[in-house]
Amino acid sequence: MREVEKIEKMEKITKTRNPWLSLIPVAIGVFMVMLDTSILNIALPSIAEEFNASASDVQWLLNAYLITLVVLLVTFGRLGDMVKRNLLYVTGMAVFIAGSFLCAKSWDILVFVLARIIQAIGGAIMLGNSMALITELFPPGKRGAAMGLNSILIASSFAFGPVIGGWLTTHLSWHWVFYINLPVGLAGIALGLTLLPSMGEKAKVPIDVLGLALLSISLGFLTLGIIQGQDWGWGDDKTIASFMVAFSYLTAFIVRELTYEHPILDLKLFKIRNFTAGVTALFFMSMGLSTSLFLMPFFLQGIKGLTAEQAGLWIMPIPIVNTVIAPLAGRLSDRMNPKITMSIGPVVFSVGLYLLSKIDADVTFWELLPVLLLIGSGMGLIMPPAMNVMMTSAPPHKAGMASGTIQTSNSLARAMGVSLGGILFTGKMNELIPNFGNVIPNPMQIKILEVIAIKGYAAPLVMITEAFMRSFRSVFLNSIPFILTSLFIVLVFLRGKEHLEVIGRSGSLVTSPERIQRSEFPPPNSGGERKTM
Repeated sequence: MREVEKIEKMEKITKTRNPWLSLIPVAIGVFMVMLDTSILNIALPSIAEEFNASASDVQWLLNAYLITLVVLLVTFGRLGDMVKRNLLYVTGMAVFIAGSFLCAKSWDILVFVLARIIQAIGGAIMLGNSMALITELFPPGKRGAAMGLNSILIASSFAFGPVIGGWLTTHLSWHWVFYINLPVGLAGIALGLTLLPSMGEKAKVPIDVLGLALLSISLGFLTLGIIQGQDWGWGDDKTIASFMVAFSYLTAFIVRELTYEHPILDLKLFKIRNFTAGVTALFFMSMGLSTSLFLMPFFLQGIKGLTAEQAGLWIMPIPIVNTVIAPLAGRLSDRMNPKITMSIGPVVFSVGLYLLSKIDADVTFWELLPVLLLIGSGMGLIMPPAMNVMMTSAPPHKAGMASGTIQTSNSLARAMGVSLGGILFTGKMNELIPNFGNVIPNPMQIKILEVIAIKGYAAPLVMITEAFMRSFRSVFLNSIPFILTSLFIVLVFLRGKEHLEVIGRSGSLVTSPERIQRSEFPPPNSGGERKTM
């Protein structure tokens, strides 16, 4: 099918289908994948008890999922550029719920880990193509609000994970953390087959098997080093070896992609200024977010003594305000210079982090509420416009490649943020309590100290609480530079007016051959990129 005919077909789809209805199964998939990165945490103690597994064994239930997700996001995003993306997405949902079922039925911890890998494969298919689907469903100038929904889902999964996981584990069993995906996933498959339009045949090019292998090994060892480095020790031979393997294979991958005719990740994408600026800014924003906020459940459940469900409810203002701000910011990025909201977002977020660095152990919900609203607003102001700018700047026939690259970058940033947050926290704890160790006090340990305090020995509880709070506040302050780095990148490198010019030139989907010849819709095999200014 010629390129003009493809664009005519997409124009017909946008006129005959309501893209917001088509977005429903996409939203279901993204929410399930993101929820499963947080919902399992609360169930880990019950799982460890049932399988008589060590903490290290159980930790691999989280690590295997994250590593597999990071490794395969770019691959499945690129595959979506070659096949019917709607069918690929539905297939990913089917793989995900199959993995969820196997997780719930696991009889051995090794089988459990393998089931989590299967689950992550399905997750990578969906997450790697989610933003590409939004790009195909919504024409330029109408994507911002849809990108806002993507931001809402990420923020909501962060808050709902502990609430849902805690309730299911407490009132049913840990198995239901996975069983819950079955009815939701089956509904998503039915809606996907019904509501997602056929995206049409794509360009048939060979899959870069060698490039895929090099990228997978590189990302796998990089993620392994990041998430295990704190436990192994950053100077440990295993950690150093992981990073050496990662960077060696990454170098080989870059050489391969620069010289191969059909790369799995076209590095020319990074010549597009707005794409690179957006990816980098969002990387530092996500890293700062994870560095600071992953400690919040330890504070709420440990120091404040809340249940997991209550802790989730305390954090709920973040996704609630995000639900209001994100679509608005996304829609504004279609109408005004996105640089404005993308600059305000980090400032608001930084103010929120600064205020969090001032809280005390006896802080009330109503005192914490305005601070959390600032955090949620900051997230909502930068993420949807950034996603909109990146996907608008990328060539249409490489939307999946771009989507997978963005999600991989964000996943790595979140993993690095959690590791860095742990380093900052434990480093400060050891400064305040010599030889404290490489651990974060968990709620059970705090409860034991409270029992000891009731019996008349309050000194250990007082010492741990004071050290925890000082370390906790220190992490928030040390997270601010990452957010300000994101602001600097937006201010210096992002070209907001160029984004509006691309939308203006595109308007609605115009099918004249002259537009094609001007490379605004570059043909799949041309290798041409959208013009940058």
